[in-house]
Formats: sequence, C-alpha cells, structure tokens
Amino acid sequence: MKALTTPCLTVFGLLLVACAANRPSSQLPPPPPPPRVASHYSIQPGDLLGITFAGEPDLTQQTRVDWNGMINVPTLSAEGNAEMHAAGLSPSQLAAKLSSYAVSNKILVKARAQVLVIEYATLAYSVLGQVAQPGRYNFPRGVQPRLPIEEAVALAGGYTRLARQTKVLLKRGTQVYTVDLKKLAAEPGQPPVIIIPGDVITVTERMF
Repeated sequence: MKALTTPCLTVFGLLLVACAANRPSSQLPPPPPPPRVASHYSIQPGDLLGITFAGEPDLTQQTRVDWNGMINVPTLSAEGNAEMHAAGLSPSQLAAKLSSYAVSNKILVKARAQVLVIEYATLAYSVLGQVAQPGRYNFPRGVQPRLPIEEAVALAGGYTRLARQTKVLLKRGTQVYTVDLKKLAAEPGQPPVIIIPGDVITVTERMF
C-alpha cells in the first residue's frame, strides 16, 4: 500500500480538524447573562404602537414598527405619508418627536402626543425533532426571556416514543451543544441549562 505523501497528510489533517469543529460540544452551554436592565424601554422592530394626541381623537392611530425600525404616521402629513425612525427610542422620546413633527408640519399649533406599546415584539425559541408539537415558541409575557430546557421541551408537548433523551442538541448562535436531559432529570445537582431567545433545541431520534 502506497504511503500518503506530506501534502496528502496535511489535507487529511485539515479535514479532520474541520469535521471536529462541526461536531456538537459535549460541554453544557454557559449560563446566559441576565437581561440588561434599562432605565426605560426601547422600542423594537415588530412592536405595535398606539399613538394619541391630547384633544385630537381624529389623530389617534396604531402602527407597527417595521424591521428597519421605521413607522408611518399618515395623519401627520397632508400627503398621507410620514415615515420616521422609532426603534431605539423610548415611548416618551418618540412622543416628543411626534409632537415636534405635528407642529413643524402645521398639523397642530400645540401638540402633546402619547405613545403606548400595545404589543411587544415576540422573543422566541424553537423546539424541533422528536417532540409532540415541534415549532417556534414565544417566551411567556411579563417575565424575563429565560427558560429551563426541560420546560421548553414540555411546552412543545414533551417527547415522542422515539426521542433520544440522552442526546438533545442545543444550537446557540454558531455553537451546538449536546445535552443529556435524562441525566439532567435523574441528578438534581446538575447545573441547569437555560434557554434564551434565538436558541434552537433538537431532540434526536433513538437508534434501535
């Protein structure tokens, strides 16, 4: 059998490294940092806003922030099209911006706008593979977007009979982790695995 030359060995070694890099890590993901606490809520793309002006019920409207962070407030323009950037502002900052816009466009002499977030943009995770109801799930409203992985699986209907509980994949960004949920359930001292927005859980299938 002909021996591999040095260039062949180099290529073979690179292939092994590449394959190893794509394998799931057996280490548990590090605990996520707590959600950042801000002094005020910043409007996000996808939020549904309610806009009112004191004493001007005809100017009341609802508008959703698009994925570029823009809103359209047609009641503040004679042309029926008034786009402005809203994402990143607090509701009070946007209200001040709308008030100035209404006055500068001569829609109102004095304007006092109010902005309320009627519906917050959803923060979601996905559960795929051998669960009863695979799909995309939103974190419960009114609580921090953090969830134990066992609870995330339970909300997806729990395992199917083909589920391999000892090999559950958790994709976070570009990193994939392997989680043994059977061990996690049997040994209470194990560190918890916490799901955050954007995580993808895949329950693999048992090998018979």
